Amino acid sequence: MKRNSLWIIIALGVSALLLLSVPSGVLAGDEIKIGLITPLSAPGDYKSGEINVKTAELAIDELNANGGIVGKKITLVKADDEGKPAVGVVAMKRMIASQKVSAIVGLWHSSVAVAQAKVASRMHVPIMLHYSWTDKLTETHSDYVYRVGPFNSEIARLLLPYLTKSGFKTVAVMYETTAFGTGFANAMGKYAESEGLKVYKVAYPAEATDLKPQLLDLKGKSPKPDVLIVAAVYQATNLIPKQAFEIGLAPKCSILASWDWPTYPDFWEIMGKKGVGMTYATFESAKLKLSPLGQHFKKAFKAKYGYTPPVFAYFLYDELMILADTMKRIKSSDPEKIAKALKDTKFKGTTGVITFERKGGAIWNQWMGHQLFVKKMTAYKQSGDQAAVVYP
Repeated sequence: MKRNSLWIIIALGVSALLLLSVPSGVLAGDEIKIGLITPLSAPGDYKSGEINVKTAELAIDELNANGGIVGKKITLVKADDEGKPAVGVVAMKRMIASQKVSAIVGLWHSSVAVAQAKVASRMHVPIMLHYSWTDKLTETHSDYVYRVGPFNSEIARLLLPYLTKSGFKTVAVMYETTAFGTGFANAMGKYAESEGLKVYKVAYPAEATDLKPQLLDLKGKSPKPDVLIVAAVYQATNLIPKQAFEIGLAPKCSILASWDWPTYPDFWEIMGKKGVGMTYATFESAKLKLSPLGQHFKKAFKAKYGYTPPVFAYFLYDELMILADTMKRIKSSDPEKIAKALKDTKFKGTTGVITFERKGGAIWNQWMGHQLFVKKMTAYKQSGDQAAVVYP
């Protein structure tokens, strides 16, 4: 009896070790799990996180309605990173080790994503980035990190012609001290100064709830800034332009949002009519021709949720469709096989044909097919679709 018990214990132990050694995604059985880690509560940008969830759920529902992937149903596994690196890392480890996901999408705040990318690379599970901008994410040249969305130095370079053609001589960049904010400010400063522009860089903590001291300091500068670029993702997005009006810096100083949060409903709730005239950088406009897939996604998202999706939702939708296409192509949901096969991607996405370039620096497993636009809110409660394209 003792000998039999010993063999049972040994067998169970070996089985447990074998289970732990099986790559994530392989144990899914009749389902394939795709993870989504995104901010869903404060202090994270939960408004964007909610859009990420809606986009992913729409994509997964469509894929399942069309038979899933290699005959298996797709399950979306969600986790809240709260906009905190430590929380995001724990969520990443649990999702890979316990949920056995095949890939992870939805990452948002750059500071969180940088920490999460290290975990994903170490645990050999691919992640795809749709709107995490820091150059650091692809500069590591990891085989498990892919980005469909744009990145800081690319955005600064694409934005520079607008600044010079608009006649701005003095540029202020207010930026949160995160990987995104710091990276964007440094890149913008470098490119603007190379063109002879005067640049003021003003840092503030991401959790700040009063930016009037920094704005008053800018108001007192000589020469005064012609344009204020707001590089924010956390709670100060609408706070900075609102307080710029309150202290009299705006409207004489133009305000440019570094991404398209003015298309969110709460922009008008907070800014009121003072939001008219504000500009924002975006990668979507009526001048950008959507592919048939892009037109389908725009129509389906609006029909399901009642509003037009922001451009980052298109990139996330593309990522989920790319993952499905890759798994069908290789007939496997194994994470390591997916990561390897993603290098050969050539997918007709919502805004263009997506391939991943490897030229060095931040251009590593990176799509470079973006076109930047600057749009202007010209009427109260205007939607992003109605905003005027002022560049190009």
